[in-house]
Amino acid sequence: MIKNWTVITQPVKYGSKGVAYRERYITSTKHPNHTNTTEIFSVIGNEHTSKYIALIGEQYRLRQQMGHKAGRHLSSYAMEYCLTLPKSIVPTNEQWKEIITSCCKSLFQVCNLTNEDEFYFKKNIRAVIHRQNQENKMGSGDHVHLIVGKVLAGRNTRVLKELQQKKATKVLKTAFNIAVLKHVGLNYRDYTPSELNKSKKLETWKYHYAKNLENEKMIIKIQSQIDKWFIANNEKNSRQLNRQFNRITKTYLMLNKSDLPNIVKIEDSIKAIEKISNRKIIH
Repeated sequence: MIKNWTVITQPVKYGSKGVAYRERYITSTKHPNHTNTTEIFSVIGNEHTSKYIALIGEQYRLRQQMGHKAGRHLSSYAMEYCLTLPKSIVPTNEQWKEIITSCCKSLFQVCNLTNEDEFYFKKNIRAVIHRQNQENKMGSGDHVHLIVGKVLAGRNTRVLKELQQKKATKVLKTAFNIAVLKHVGLNYRDYTPSELNKSKKLETWKYHYAKNLENEKMIIKIQSQIDKWFIANNEKNSRQLNRQFNRITKTYLMLNKSDLPNIVKIEDSIKAIEKISNRKIIH
């Protein structure tokens, strides 16, 4: 058993140059450190988010200099947290987004922010997934680089010093543990590194995970078929109408309806097709 899923904290140093460097690093597919990285995917924000974090930091530093305030001027505009899962544990991009959103909520609470601050806090969040080669025994598993700007804009402009304190890392680890359990269904307490592949619990999780992945693909597939049917209906294309109707029927029968939270929306679209075509799909 391990104590937590892995969270590593470090300040983003050297002002705006440091933020720009981290943005290049976390999105680079050619960096030597990323030879085992098979995919890089932005979960939250983009390069403009990093530019915003750098800009707000520079503006705050300028105000410090113009105000002739004593003491050290701000040199770190963000904190970076690396959230890592062991190999063989590979949440979907959507699951990672849910996990990171939960973790960011915990950081929001640590900073004692109000609802009024939420808009500006969210603008300070940049998160990128690095998917790793699961076959290679060396290197880390899938992980997310989470960058959070330290300067909060808006009416209550201030430096979020709490982000670099130990309590933030502690709270983030707890939030990460809970989020992985909630959205992936895996508890760190049940994870034993040497027996990971032998674990019945993990094998069960892998089965459900694979099944959910397949269902997600089927959802995308049937939604595309439904869209094509309505386009064909508008164009009065009877051949395409019949083709897509048959495909929708086949795909719908293959779906595991009990595991799909958005099945109601799909069935509503299918009922509309049935009404227009005067043919049955759902029996």
